Formats: sequence, structure tokens, C-alpha cells
Amino acid sequence: MSYCEKCDSVPEIAPKMGTLYLWPPVAHTTGKILAGAKSIDLDVEKSASVATLSMRYSRPGLRALIDALAKDLLPEELADTKALIMAEDQVPEIDDIARITSLSAIRAAIGAEWLGSMLRDNRLNSVFQPIFSTQDLSAPFAHECLIRGEAADGSVINPAQLFEAAQSATLLFQLDRAARAANVRNATKAGVTGNLFINFTPSSIYDPDSCLRSTIDVVEECNIDRNKIVFEVIETEKVRSTAHLSAILESYRASGFRVALDDVGSGYSTLNLLPELRPDIIKIDRELIDHVDHDNYKQVIVSKLIGLAKELDIEVIAEGIERQEELDFLIDHNVDFVQGFLLGRPASSPYRSSES
Repeated sequence: MSYCEKCDSVPEIAPKMGTLYLWPPVAHTTGKILAGAKSIDLDVEKSASVATLSMRYSRPGLRALIDALAKDLLPEELADTKALIMAEDQVPEIDDIARITSLSAIRAAIGAEWLGSMLRDNRLNSVFQPIFSTQDLSAPFAHECLIRGEAADGSVINPAQLFEAAQSATLLFQLDRAARAANVRNATKAGVTGNLFINFTPSSIYDPDSCLRSTIDVVEECNIDRNKIVFEVIETEKVRSTAHLSAILESYRASGFRVALDDVGSGYSTLNLLPELRPDIIKIDRELIDHVDHDNYKQVIVSKLIGLAKELDIEVIAEGIERQEELDFLIDHNVDFVQGFLLGRPASSPYRSSES
């Protein structure tokens, strides 16, 4: 069952044969595009006012065509030139207005076709990093699920590359939804027990009830207790609508899950979100943890964050711990949970203590 057509389908960038329609912002841009078309002997049809340009193409030559048209355009012109791809012998109608994008977006999407293929082939793997309670550093309290892509040649694609490509190719909704589902399934397959932290990007969710439903179905499919799932907001500092994020978190809570905010302390904005979002858990930004034992400013900020969270009944995770001195400082200041390379690196299987 599909709850969200946008999230649950990965569209093809373009049909094998079709027509590219362009609406340049000004005549100067039109001239550049026509010059680019002339350089590859491409016929361009123009409307009477030359406001609309159209040209036929066949795959796989679309990328070369767009590169030729765009070679002399400024980034602003690429972004402001509206574009639409139609299948062969079809002309735009009123319903196609919603599909109009920019020439820069189509160019980026074609460059990221590998991502669409990866999503359609379900080539998303996971690694798991342990999180420990400071009361027991021998066994994990939880594992954070971290997504990895698998290229066609079997090489690993890191999450930064995945999400950068998804953002430019307007596939963020599809990638975020697929990553959530893959992390839950991969954790189950790998035999990860206990609590699971699943990352998500709030900008990839329009309507929480429909966009998140497919993820909930995967949790049910894997027979995981919802109380053991913590949905972690990443890029909290980039949230544009606190009300929208609050609605997402409320939807998760209403469904029996817990929620966490990442990178708290990276800016005043993240602290400002706490009264409205009221997370169950916060993660202190790793930049504050780095050499906290040597930096008086960091020590004051971290200790105040921990104290504030405890007053609000919020649990605290310190992440990015790489040195014993950092761990000692955090334990001395009563942080609840710790995570970092010192304690356990991300791995394809759950953490196993040396004694087990």
C-alpha cells in the first residue's frame, strides 16, 4: 500500500524519447541557450514571442544536450530557467504545471541518475554504532543506524554523498523514506537488539501521518516494540518551521515512539527549540565534546546543557567521544549516555563486548 505517492515512488528522470521545454527568464538567457543549441546543430522550436523554447531529444544524449545548452549560463540563469520534460509527441497541459522545475534541477537529476537506480534496486545498507549508558559501559543501551549506499560496482557511498545528490535531484523525500525503512529492516536482519536510533530529515516530510506511515508499517513488519525506536532529527539547526517539526514529533509520539534532537548546542536556535519540541532525548553537538576536558568555555556550556536537560526531564547523549579524558569529564558531570569511536565504531553487525 502506498500512503504517499511522492515518497513511495522513484520517478524516471526522463523518457527515452521526448521534448525538453524551456522558459528562460530574460532574452539575454534565451540568446545563450540558442547559441548552445547551435553549437551542437540542435533544432529549436520557438513560440511566437520566443518565450518558450522546445527541442526534441533521445536518450542517452539528453545529458550532453543539457550541458551544451547550459555551458554559458550563470548559476542564477540555470536556476531561473524553467524546464519541463514531456514524453514523445505529448504537449504540456494544465496538469503538467506541477512538474515544471528548473534547468539546473534537471541537470542535477541527470547527474544523479545513479541514486534513482540505487533506490529502485534497494541498494541501501546500514552500519550500527553503539550508544552506552554511563552506568554500564559493557553493554550498549542502543545502536544508532547509519545508512550507506552501495554503488553498482559494490563500492560504498557515504550518507553525505547520498543526501547531497538527493537534494540536488529532488529525491530527498524518496531517499529519506527508503533510508528509514532500510535501517529498520537491516537492523533486524543483523540481529540488533535493544533500542534503535533511526535518523530522519524533517524537510523530507510534508504530512506526518501519511509520510511516516510506511515506516511504521516496516516497524510492525519486523515485530519491533515501538518504545524501542527513537527517531532522531538530523540537521536540527536547518529547521525552517518549528511548528511543522513539532507536528512530526507529535505524530511519532502518538504512534508510541520516542524522539531525539541531534547537535543540540551547535547554535542558539537548537536550544530555543526545546520548549516547543520537548524531545525525549538530546544529543550534545560533537564540536562541544571535542577536547572538552581542556576548554573552560566548552566545560561550562556542556555542564549547563546537561543540567538544563535534567531539569526538563530530558535524557542526554554526548556523541563524538574519541578520548578517555572526554569520557571521564562527561561521566563526572552526570551525562546519561555516551557515543563515539573511543567506545565503538560503526560496524555492519551489532556491538559485542570482548567478554561476550
